[in-house]
Amino acid sequence: MKEAIGTSMVFNLIIIFIIVFIVILVGSLAFSKGFKVRDRIIDIIEKHEGYTDSSKTEIDENLASIGYQIELNQQCKEKNGKQPLSNNSGFRYCVYQYDTNKGDYYGVTVFVHFDFPLIGSFIELPLYGETRIIFDKKDVEG
Repeated sequence: MKEAIGTSMVFNLIIIFIIVFIVILVGSLAFSKGFKVRDRIIDIIEKHEGYTDSSKTEIDENLASIGYQIELNQQCKEKNGKQPLSNNSGFRYCVYQYDTNKGDYYGVTVFVHFDFPLIGSFIELPLYGETRIIFDKKDVEG
């Protein structure tokens, strides 16, 4: 009974540790890409002062350059009583428009995909963010 833990037990622990480390690494990379995509979409909407045709074009160009996942049968769900604005690009993101007394603001939902073998296609987590209020020009002038 000199060796309470055998060599195979140590190898199993090392393998489990490596697998957990790889899962954490892949998860953090996927989340950082998701936050990057969400923040870029929000910045573009704020730059164009709304979700316009020019902002849609710029969003599509940015998402293509990043390598964001395309999903042809995307389904955006209702959020806070609002239906999503139309997104015909095929990229998996949803934009919601909310009205306030001062102006409009937009909510953006992007989805984080994990590329794990066998289970990766079943895991999809949403990331939600909002733009600042885009003030109505007619209220500022008048």
